[in-house]
Amino acid sequence: MKKILAMTIALTMTALMFTSCGEKDDKSESKAATTTTAAETEAPAEETTPAEEEAPAETTSEEDAAPVVDNSKWKPLSAIADSLECYDNASLTFAADSDVSGIITTFYEGTDEVKPGEEGYTGDEAKINFSVQEVAGIPMLKCDEEIYDTEDTANNGHKILKIKTDMNKLFASQPELMDDIFTIKVELVAIARDQAVYDDGLGPVTVAWYGGAMGTNNNGNWNGNNATIEMSSDSGEGWCNQWAHTVTNARIGITEKAKFNHEYETNYTTVMAWVVKNDIDLYIADIVFEDDAGNVIKVPEGAIPGGATYEKEELTDADSDGIIEYAEDGTVVLEK
Repeated sequence: MKKILAMTIALTMTALMFTSCGEKDDKSESKAATTTTAAETEAPAEETTPAEEEAPAETTSEEDAAPVVDNSKWKPLSAIADSLECYDNASLTFAADSDVSGIITTFYEGTDEVKPGEEGYTGDEAKINFSVQEVAGIPMLKCDEEIYDTEDTANNGHKILKIKTDMNKLFASQPELMDDIFTIKVELVAIARDQAVYDDGLGPVTVAWYGGAMGTNNNGNWNGNNATIEMSSDSGEGWCNQWAHTVTNARIGITEKAKFNHEYETNYTTVMAWVVKNDIDLYIADIVFEDDAGNVIKVPEGAIPGGATYEKEELTDADSDGIIEYAEDGTVVLEK
């Protein structure tokens, strides 16, 4: 009996022990499961965080990297000839010995007033020396501004170029031809000689901007703003030429008082170039006169005599003082 009681008690104690262990294991498994779930939840965060920290570093690296600049559009001075649009069918071109004296002049020429460059002159007109110079193999009329007022520090001595072409002299042998002129086109080339001047400092040797106005001055009536002139070789995209080119188009036939009339005492084609602060040479490559149907009206042969002498100007791309450098592929390296 005692033996049976002892065995019963032993069995009961064993059952209690198994029950106790089972509860402990369940809790451990539950805790382990909870821990595993948390680990699984935290793991992606631990992997994502470094990636998120690296992303800004890559972005910063791209922003700091030098931008890829397309310099394929850059053209040297030798390319000027190919840029001309009207030369082959112009009304007026220039030869090496063309003498434009008295035909293409400044506004002040022929007046009795104090002239630019003379003592006491207070006007805004530039003093201009005209000569025929070869540009990229093409004889062009150079309108060379002579700096005469070094005290004009605001514009480095530069003033307004005012140029007039005497139509009565150009068409002296056939004056009635000028009455049919409806459109005037003047093809211009500008070449920079020193660094462009911006509001925030100096730029490369380039035509940052060059402009003005064109029109007529007939029988005392001023119609000089029939067309505007604007040209620039600085693209703002990392490349630039030393030169710029444009064809200015004035449809004078739209306004009756702007038209030429061979009975007028004076008939002038006028060109003005506004003040720029750096040295830019202005050239007239050619002039075109058209009737209302677009037909070119040629200037009578011999209108501009020969015999002018000039010193041939050798044009070279600016490369001094490290201002602008050219790579073998034609790209430009700028140092401001």
